[in-house]
Parts: sequence; C-alpha cells; structure tokens
Amino acid sequence: MNKNIVIEDHVVPQLFTTAIEAYEFEHKAHKNGKSYKNLETFGLLWGYSIPQKGNLPDRIVATMATVETSALRHQDWVRPDLDSIIAKKSFFERYWPNIELVGTFHSHPYANLTEVNEVKGWRASQGDEQFWPWFHEIVSPEQPLLAHLIVTISKLEKRGWAYPDRLKGKEECKGYVLSAEDRKLWLRSYSTKAYSTTNGALMYEYEDDLQLEIPALQNRFW
Repeated sequence: MNKNIVIEDHVVPQLFTTAIEAYEFEHKAHKNGKSYKNLETFGLLWGYSIPQKGNLPDRIVATMATVETSALRHQDWVRPDLDSIIAKKSFFERYWPNIELVGTFHSHPYANLTEVNEVKGWRASQGDEQFWPWFHEIVSPEQPLLAHLIVTISKLEKRGWAYPDRLKGKEECKGYVLSAEDRKLWLRSYSTKAYSTTNGALMYEYEDDLQLEIPALQNRFW
C-alpha cells in the first residue's frame, strides 16, 4: 500500500523561499569573503505521523519546516551538521512533544530548464538514496517512517506563469511542478521506512512510493 505525506499550506512557502534564497542570492562567510550562488540547501520537516488504519495508508502530516543554517552548502551537494539536527530534535521533544521530526527536504539547483529535463533533476540522486536511510537510522531510529522532499529550482528564459500541475506518468501522485515569475519549481517526495529483520534488528530502506498531497497549492499560484 502506498504511503501519503500531506504538506500544510503554510509550509509550502518555507520550502520554496529556502530554495530560492540559496539559489538566487549571494552567500558569504564574512563581508569581504568570496560569494556563492546557485547553492543547495537542507532542512527538516516537522509534524506528526498517523499509522495505517484499515484501508487508509500510513500518513505523514508536515506542519512546519526549518532550514539548517549550519549545513555546508555547495552547488552540487549539501552536507548537514548532524549535531545541529540532533540538538533541534531534542529541543522539540522537550518543549514541543506534540511535534515530531517527520522528514527532510533539500534543494536541487539548475541553471536552466534544459538542464533539468536532461537529467530529470526533480528526482533523487544516487547520493540521496544512500543518505536518507543512514539519516533515518542515525537521527530518528524510533520513527517507522520518514518523508524526504526534493525542491528543484531553475531559471526561466522569460517571466511567465502556469498553474501548478502534477508530474507526468508514474510520478503523477509523487510531485508537483509550477512556474513563478522567472523561475520554475518542482516538488518530489520519497520516503524511508524501518523494517524488522528475522533476528529482530531494524533496517532502514529507501522507498519511492510516497504520495504527495498539498491541498491548497493550486489556489496560491494563479
């Protein structure tokens, strides 16, 4: 049975603006340092999980997103600081126990639309597929399911608009694509799941069956 993630409306601008800032604006370590643009960025998804009940699948509801400002960012990769993530998780568990760490998000920046289409840049890379299960095991081993979102961003040659649409083909239920002024954005969902082995140990596996639902997205971009 497929699994679902529901992104609440107010979380969507947090995802998009984080990717836009890393992509379009210069980043410096200090005032006179070298500046960089078109960077990847990394953040966390917070909310709650609902286990499978009857005919309803496992569901994750994301109610908040936070960006990892300590992550080491590059134009082709991003490396979060695990100590920072674990500290945030502990902070939430103590003071907001009603909110769980339910997943991650990171951006894929591309120079233009042609480049995105050539490599299907809205999809997970091999590095993503290896990183996510490791992250699940190290950071949230108690969680049976984590969601992972990719926010892909590219420049458009001219300003325009298009209604948000689902991805095509077999990815239809797993992501969205939309245009916003002179940029194009994609959202694509994945998951990792904990499984018990025959000897009782836990394994964490990457899976590509997480359906993405953002009920209010189309009402915002028109």
